[in-house]
Amino acid sequence: MKLSKLLATAVLMSLAACAVKDDKASRVALRGGDTTPKGEVSADLTVGGQPGQIMVTGAIVKYDADKVNYEEPSDKLSLNPSIKTTYITGISADGKIAEVDADFKPMLNLTKSESVLKEVEADTSYAVLGCADDQVDATFTNGLTLKDGAAKSADSTLDKVSTATTAKVVFVCGDLKTTAMALAIKADTLVLNNARIISTAQAGVVDIGANKLVLIGESTIQTIGQDAAANVVPAAAIEFNVTKELSGDGTLVISSKGGDIKSGAAKSTIGTSDQQKAKDQQEEQELSGKMALDTTR
Repeated sequence: MKLSKLLATAVLMSLAACAVKDDKASRVALRGGDTTPKGEVSADLTVGGQPGQIMVTGAIVKYDADKVNYEEPSDKLSLNPSIKTTYITGISADGKIAEVDADFKPMLNLTKSESVLKEVEADTSYAVLGCADDQVDATFTNGLTLKDGAAKSADSTLDKVSTATTAKVVFVCGDLKTTAMALAIKADTLVLNNARIISTAQAGVVDIGANKLVLIGESTIQTIGQDAAANVVPAAAIEFNVTKELSGDGTLVISSKGGDIKSGAAKSTIGTSDQQKAKDQQEEQELSGKMALDTTR
């Protein structure tokens, strides 16, 4: 499948995940591109936003066949200790953090087939996103040519409706910010060097895949939902797939945060102290996610 079609499909799936059907009693949300209703959503329009669903697949997911005392088969799956996922819901109009819908919790899977990842094995180019010259390791670029249009600034911002980068090797460093509904990065080798990939798109998807992942320093991939007075849309989803191997001594945190209820209903029902308390709870959750990396290394 061509990457442009892949991006279009990803956008449609993300929009379907946020689609809502109104009736007199309730609204039914459609999840993950499936047109089959998965459950009822409260008719209360002042609930904080859901995080984008995080899906991590491939060689960085491990299966523990010997694990006991588990509830679901998926409980036997775990991430490589260098990688963590965290999620935080937005603040509701009552000043509390919204309950996480089960359909938006992170998911792990052992395999995911992507034809584009087979195609990039034969690519003869490399791409640089936000990296200085001394951050581009020549051992990865030998015999390759720099892809035209590569973003070489220290900080890169991508504001197109959809944007994609494909190459044999892709380097990402520093802040890569996007408001695009679909951001895709596909590489045979993906090097994340203290990279901070941040999407503030309203819904959408960040789709990153590589055959080999190299982690240098502390990197993050994050989607942040937009605040609203009501009907807060979920943050963009994250799909992260590594088919073959992970190397390097760095770490990666994949996270998503739902938007908050702002103004209007929020102001009429909660006070500043309640808002601050909820914000403090959010910050504690974010910090606990980061500290989890330190305790496992």
